[in-house]
Amino acid sequence: MTNSELNRDIKRLFKNHFESTENGLTSEGKKEFLRLYHADSEFSVITADNIKRLLRFNLRHRVIQLHSFGLMIDEKKL
Repeated sequence: MTNSELNRDIKRLFKNHFESTENGLTSEGKKEFLRLYHADSEFSVITADNIKRLLRFNLRHRVIQLHSFGLMIDEKKL
């Protein structure tokens, strides 16, 4: 997956699954979030806007525990 594909897929995930609150998050949305979250282990190629999208998505759906979200970010590369 290239950098642009990763950022494009994060935008698509946020657009398609963020508002899914009626019956909770679908298993497809959860799997896609985890795939994208783990695709860039240090958040080095994900744009700042997309990091915010992932954080907002996780705050709403609690896919990953809040205290462990983003622990692997390398601050030196930001």
